[in-house]
Amino acid sequence: MTRPLRASPRTDPFAQIPPDVVPPLRALVPCMVEEALDGIRRRAESFGAPLEPEESDQLSTMLAAALGAFLERVESRGVPGDGAEGLATQFRAFGEHEARFGRTLECLHTAMRTTAAVAWRQMSDADPRTHRYMGPIGEAIFVFQEEISTAATQGHARVRGAGVDALRRRRARLSRVLLCETGTEYEARTLGGLARAARWQVPERVAVALLHQEGPTEVAPMLPGEVLVDLDRAEPRAVVPDPEGPGRPRALERIFRGFGVVLGPSVPLDRAPESLGRARDLAELVGSGLVPGGDVVRWDDHLPELLLSRDRGLVGAMARSRLAPMSPLRAHQRARMADTLLAWLESGFNANEAAERLRIHPQTVRYRMRQLEGLFGERLRDPTERFELELVLRARRLLGPLEED
Repeated sequence: MTRPLRASPRTDPFAQIPPDVVPPLRALVPCMVEEALDGIRRRAESFGAPLEPEESDQLSTMLAAALGAFLERVESRGVPGDGAEGLATQFRAFGEHEARFGRTLECLHTAMRTTAAVAWRQMSDADPRTHRYMGPIGEAIFVFQEEISTAATQGHARVRGAGVDALRRRRARLSRVLLCETGTEYEARTLGGLARAARWQVPERVAVALLHQEGPTEVAPMLPGEVLVDLDRAEPRAVVPDPEGPGRPRALERIFRGFGVVLGPSVPLDRAPESLGRARDLAELVGSGLVPGGDVVRWDDHLPELLLSRDRGLVGAMARSRLAPMSPLRAHQRARMADTLLAWLESGFNANEAAERLRIHPQTVRYRMRQLEGLFGERLRDPTERFELELVLRARRLLGPLEED
């Protein structure tokens, strides 16, 4: 057990607090826990890592136990009660659990600081008799907080020293096996053994996320334990299980806030390399500026850009063929006419809506369209021709004047 910090009766803050202040304070424990949890949730959400329901339940239980043990300690004038050993064991177990999943104790430290502030304030408001003892109560809270934090730190350090690095390596290897980067294809039996060794529950579908940092900080995002992470490489990535599951899209936005990922499509587990390849295609467009970056850039949201940029030579040849009637125009005229024709096509041939898109007068659109009808003739009345024109004009808007290549 983590031994309590003992002091002489003169310096022990617990010994300076009369036990009769405890009974009215016990009734405040549920309120203290709830207020502390509200503060912890707000802080977690501000960092993009909201608490899961199980985490809230676990913290609620631990905080209630800690506050109860604290009041027992006050009541016994500093002598640890029968539950002290169990409390220390509980906090050591929490530290071990966090270490096994490669997480720090920042969540616990936040909880301890928040609860200490809440407890000190609520105790000071509970009973006028406590006012004269707020100094010793504050010191006692600090001492008690240090004790249980030390227990959690010991559990965390023990697991890290006993093999968390090995677990991280096993999870990285599993990620590389799933993505077929080990030189051999895996079998279901082999995968099952690797997943058990990596403490990873095998899902039916996954998506591969490539990380690209958007914010100024260099701290890695705190990812849930079910996300298979391989960050120690030039192309950091994560294998996200069940990416379309209930609440998962919104959770990913919160988790990766400020870091940014390019997320490949959701695929069956045995097609994970396909999701990685698609994510790489999208990452290339993000890197070149053709697709704007963000917290989570999803492959499914940018299929037209991916399609049009897939074969620039082919799209360029099509642009030169379909936009040939505009070739006699000067470059700036050609650009203006191309923008007008695309706006007209996208607006369903409505000059007023096209003018709103271009922020020009509708009469200007009509004037330009008369010129374009003179250049393209009957082609503007043929549905197939209009489809191909819109296709190359969209590619031109994305990739630049391809007909000039």
